[in-house]
Amino acid sequence: MSWRDEWPGIPGEPIDEESEEADEEEGPYRVALKRSACEVSPAVASRREDAGEIVTYESREAATRKLLDSIDCPVLRLQEAAPNDPAPVDAYLIKGRELKPDPGERGPPQDGWTHQLGAQQVGALAEAVFGAHSDDPPPIVAYAARQLDMDPDAFRVTVEHAPSPVGGEASSRHWHPDFEFRVRRKTADHPYGYDGPVLRRYVAEVKHGSASFGRNQRQAMDRFDAESGPDTDVLVIRVDLDAVPRHYDVTIRTVDELQ
Repeated sequence: MSWRDEWPGIPGEPIDEESEEADEEEGPYRVALKRSACEVSPAVASRREDAGEIVTYESREAATRKLLDSIDCPVLRLQEAAPNDPAPVDAYLIKGRELKPDPGERGPPQDGWTHQLGAQQVGALAEAVFGAHSDDPPPIVAYAARQLDMDPDAFRVTVEHAPSPVGGEASSRHWHPDFEFRVRRKTADHPYGYDGPVLRRYVAEVKHGSASFGRNQRQAMDRFDAESGPDTDVLVIRVDLDAVPRHYDVTIRTVDELQ
């Protein structure tokens, strides 16, 4: 399979996330914020104080984004209401089973402990797909090759892991991109492409699954895109981590125990 076949879609086409949301199942979708959820999440407690016990969203997908994906609390669960439930709700936000026993209930660390992945950890895994590379992350190489209609061997993609904020650090409307990728042509003077001429610049935000944008983030991205030159693209990269385990096991030993 060629690189042209591996990359879906058409590079350069605008990302219309609103149209994706429009395809979701029609609402309204009403969720009761239960006290058990408030006890484990200050964000849920604050939402209940502001909006009341029952909050309404356009769809279940929208509720999932707002109440599960964007809140760093892995034990939150959406429990569907029973068909004969008299309450005017479609689901309940509750505290689910938590794989976090008291230290005294655990076995020795040498036998292994199981932990859950939080939303921030899952987000870090999504970024690691690109951050683990100092150059030539495969998805960006494939995207650039398709967009520029070039052989991937003709260029190198360098990775900047800490690009400058867009809008300024002091601005309340700034956006801090996750990565900046630069597509550099390989030339006779720069056969490996590390310092070759820049063909394209990608300033990217990486999200996992359906995680939503932060406050003012999307507006700052749109503004930066409008103000940038023709050789710069703002990318929204979504990484599907559904196949990644949501729990992990660790063992801890001292060096002496390894002898």
